[in-house]
Amino acid sequence: MIDGATLVAATRPLSRAPEAEPAPAHLRSWSFGASEEFARADAFAQAVADCPVEGGAPLALPPDILVTRVISLPAADAESLASMVRLKMEKFAPVADDDLEVDYEVIGASESQTRVFAVAVPVATLDALAADLEVSGLALTRIDSSLLCEWRSLSQWLEKTPAPARHDGTAAQAGRTAAIVALPSGRYDFIAADETGPIFARTLGSALEPEDLSRELTLSLLDIAAETPDFAPERAVVVTPAPLEPRFASAIASATGLPPEVVSESALRPYVECALDREAEEGCIDIVPSAWRDDERAATAKRNFIYGAVAAVVLWAALFAALMIIPRSIGRQTDALRAEIAAIMPDYGDVADTRTRVRLIQSYEDRSHSALETLRLLCERLPDGVTVGNFAYDRNDESSGRRGPGGVKVAGDAADSDAILRLKDSMDEIPLFEAARLKGPSMDGQRRRFKFDLDWRFAEGGE
Repeated sequence: MIDGATLVAATRPLSRAPEAEPAPAHLRSWSFGASEEFARADAFAQAVADCPVEGGAPLALPPDILVTRVISLPAADAESLASMVRLKMEKFAPVADDDLEVDYEVIGASESQTRVFAVAVPVATLDALAADLEVSGLALTRIDSSLLCEWRSLSQWLEKTPAPARHDGTAAQAGRTAAIVALPSGRYDFIAADETGPIFARTLGSALEPEDLSRELTLSLLDIAAETPDFAPERAVVVTPAPLEPRFASAIASATGLPPEVVSESALRPYVECALDREAEEGCIDIVPSAWRDDERAATAKRNFIYGAVAAVVLWAALFAALMIIPRSIGRQTDALRAEIAAIMPDYGDVADTRTRVRLIQSYEDRSHSALETLRLLCERLPDGVTVGNFAYDRNDESSGRRGPGGVKVAGDAADSDAILRLKDSMDEIPLFEAARLKGPSMDGQRRRFKFDLDWRFAEGGE
């Protein structure tokens, strides 16, 4: 299980004893104590080197570093609950006030009571830890309690593993468990829990003989009985990395009055990842001091400012270079285009002159707008009884090759005004002309005939 402080890397795995069977690569973590042979900074550095700890990792601190208590308090709002937890923990911790960091996690609640798992640690201890972290280059995302992590892992195993039947054949009451966690270093942790979660948690010490273990368990159960008289464990579970010696099994059975269920450390490996990887959950223990968070934010802001300043300088240099280079490049391209245009200008002038002459010749050969052609069209459509007295033709100058707004003006008279209208409609159907402008018909009283004036303009592009 979790021995010393456990650094949980990207996959938040279970730590292992040195002599235990090697865990798979995705279930690796690092454990360390306070021994001189294996300093914390070295352990952190080894973890960073051996596992890709990207963006930081959580750290589970053991009970010889953290002060841990399971406390029952009256139901209250979050702010009041935090104040009550701090007052309680200051009674157990060696320091108080600003020299102590306190945090808690709600592990059970009812309408009248709230049970919390509280932790406290002196700021001086965290400062020493910060120095080791700085040497190793490791960033923390959260500081948790190893005792609570042990329970989270074990509780999931208990949920999936039914309790064995009693000697009288009845099933044990679910949830009432006395759990002893034997760690590779020789330390024993004890957690007592009911249906709602832990009600008591402490370390029993290290290098214990069977009688020492029995005594510590008995004292712990007496403490529980003083606080919770109606609690009696129905199940004794021992988590160990190695087979449990019979004399230790007898000591546990003597203290708890229950035959111990032995659980191999490897059986809990599937549950450790979800037990420790809890950054996304709200209300989890995180005893990282707010000053650390402030320093981290300040350092991040400073880094972002430096990166932004460097990016701004690089961008300014790029824009300055662009302003210097682009005009010169455009100027060279412009000069090249001018040279190409100058090279083809003689040929272009020859082609343009030829086209002008061709259009002039075509205009002379084109008879579609000639006076004779327009007169022919008029005669073909002239109704009976209409006399044309004046025919005026206007072609305009076409030397430029573009057809001008020429046309034909006709003046005359007719015995019937309808004939004049028929002449206009007939000529309007010819695509060569636009719609005619008609003046009249008006009656000539002396001649008893209708006079009229018609003006047809050549249509643009008409044939």
